[in-house]
Amino acid sequence: MAHLNLLLDDERSYTVPRESSDIEGFCDGYALRRHKFEDKAIEGSLQCREDWLKYIGPIERWGCNSPWEGHFGTVVLPLCKPERLGVISYIFEYAFLYDNVVESAAKSTWNPHGDDISLDDTEYRTVKSVIGTKQIQSKMLLQLLSIDAPCAEVVIDSWKTMVSTTAKQDKSRIFENLDEYVDYRIIDTGAPFVDTLMRFGMGIRLTPEEEERLSSVVKPCYAALGLANDYFSFDVEWEDFRSGRCGESTMTNLVWLFMKWYQIDAAEAKSRVREVTNGYEEEFRKRKDAFLAGEGKGNIKLATYLRALEYQIPGNVAWSIRCPRYHPGLCDEASLMLQRNKEKGLNTIQKDDNTGQETSAGNITRHSSISENSISNESFSWSDSSSRSSISSSPSKDEDRRLLEQTKLGSEHLLGPADYISSLPSKGIREAFIDGLNVWFTLPPHLINQFKSITQTMHNASLMLDDIEDASPLRRGQPATHVIFGAGQTINSANFLLLQAADQVRQLDNQRCWDIFMEETQNLFIGQSFDLYWTRHGKCPSQDEYLAMISQKTGGLLRLITRMMMQKAKTGHSCSLDSLATLLGQFFQIRDDYKNLTEEYAEKKGFCEDLDGGKFSFPLIHALTSPPGDFQLQGILQVSRTSGGLHVPLKQFVLDHLQKAGSMKYTEQTLASLSQRIADSIAALEDETGHCNWVLRLLNHRLKIK
Repeated sequence: MAHLNLLLDDERSYTVPRESSDIEGFCDGYALRRHKFEDKAIEGSLQCREDWLKYIGPIERWGCNSPWEGHFGTVVLPLCKPERLGVISYIFEYAFLYDNVVESAAKSTWNPHGDDISLDDTEYRTVKSVIGTKQIQSKMLLQLLSIDAPCAEVVIDSWKTMVSTTAKQDKSRIFENLDEYVDYRIIDTGAPFVDTLMRFGMGIRLTPEEEERLSSVVKPCYAALGLANDYFSFDVEWEDFRSGRCGESTMTNLVWLFMKWYQIDAAEAKSRVREVTNGYEEEFRKRKDAFLAGEGKGNIKLATYLRALEYQIPGNVAWSIRCPRYHPGLCDEASLMLQRNKEKGLNTIQKDDNTGQETSAGNITRHSSISENSISNESFSWSDSSSRSSISSSPSKDEDRRLLEQTKLGSEHLLGPADYISSLPSKGIREAFIDGLNVWFTLPPHLINQFKSITQTMHNASLMLDDIEDASPLRRGQPATHVIFGAGQTINSANFLLLQAADQVRQLDNQRCWDIFMEETQNLFIGQSFDLYWTRHGKCPSQDEYLAMISQKTGGLLRLITRMMMQKAKTGHSCSLDSLATLLGQFFQIRDDYKNLTEEYAEKKGFCEDLDGGKFSFPLIHALTSPPGDFQLQGILQVSRTSGGLHVPLKQFVLDHLQKAGSMKYTEQTLASLSQRIADSIAALEDETGHCNWVLRLLNHRLKIK
């Protein structure tokens, strides 16, 4: 097996010779390897830097390349598939343009309840930076998903876990001991996330059980990587800390902690950090060898995975020794060396199109940020501006008024249902759609927050009302709002949300936006009226009627926000986005119809819940309107309407009928066709505007039925 492993290693990389068994006191006995296809890594980094200049602005940091030890990705991931090295290097470069992987993730992240679709708002200097960050992230995700969706999902989940964890970390905390710091640092450096990137690069998928079995084995590897980072980055971080440029009162670095804990100088502290790191290096090899000799014996996949992790340790150290990122004094020399290699295609120096200055090297400067004031969900308020009458009232009326003024009622019962529906997990589709539109409109953050708030408020109101009208007991895997609060209180809260949304539109101070709001809100209610009528009277609509209904009901909210954004935009008035919004609305509804009849969706919303209320969904309409008419299916739906639901055997009978009638297959084909039409519409708008929209491309890709 060892011979086969070496064949794989030699196919993609080569051993880097060195004079001693260690690398400046680190990695004793570890083999250093370098990828043979370094040009692909450099190409990925260059593409990222090009996109950064295009979408965000000038580059102020040195990236992955080093004229001495080579590209970071080639020495850290020497077993990566050549065809995947480019996209991983793109991601590494993106991370290095910030302080580290974690900071780049924490500043611009996925909504943890967003089904990986929506990106949360980010604080940057300009509107271009906000949109540009979303563009680059969307492009990265789309590339990962297009290459290997299952492995990409693991990367995405790891990123989300890292973000949700690091968001809770206190950067100014005081650590009491080494173990406490190491546990923190493993997460803070993003080592588990890089691990999933490595697995993506190799096409390796670990089961949850395998990850659990290996967790204690890989931990010292993560620790060694993080502490080596502390060792080599300390000098430049210490300079920033002493000068006050970083604006922090503490340093997240073990060298600094040792200086504080033991009252020693930097040189002695670095020596101790190296010793501790050596201990983790040795512990990792010991645990790895024991695992492969025991329960992992003969498992080629796990052996390859652990060997790849082992290569990360010397690769990280070797690259860190002279990389300009940690040694700014080497930037000029590195630039000259890279310039000499320009003809060989190894140059990573980029020029700012506006200034003509080289942007690979230079001072490490943190981006200042701007605050984005979110619109409160409680922004609507009642006020009485009328003055009191000067006519004297009777004593009893004065007393009544006094009691009324003393007894003020709160809003907890009014907002309780609304707060509950807001707390449930959301796919974040509409928020992602707004982010995508803003690639073309470039509206300022406060307006984007307003539009997102309007959309969310309208959507929550419609969900509460829909669940009552459809007699749905579940919403997003939780009890529906009216089940907890009752129908009356839920209706009252939903009506208030509609008023709240209207007030938020009023605050846009644009009469045309108000007209659009009223027009599309009416369309929403008209569409819903047909859906309710068909259900109550058992009248099966035609496919064209159903598409018209969802174009008004589901597409109406998307058109509402699209048209209002276009109205407020200074550019893009010539772009007709109505058709895109309508297509997306049709896609969303038919996708929900399809997923309601699948096991995955049923776990959250209830097994084939739409059948309980006798609702007509797209697959049902196909089966009922395809000759010859399905009288058995019609009879079962009538039972559902009269009895208030169906037992599981009858639901399974309906599903079998839909499969035999080809209705599920037809729905899949319809969704594929709609997805392609959406892609074509996005492409046409990209041609019209001259701006590629990675955010909408990713949204369309993520919504596809797998």
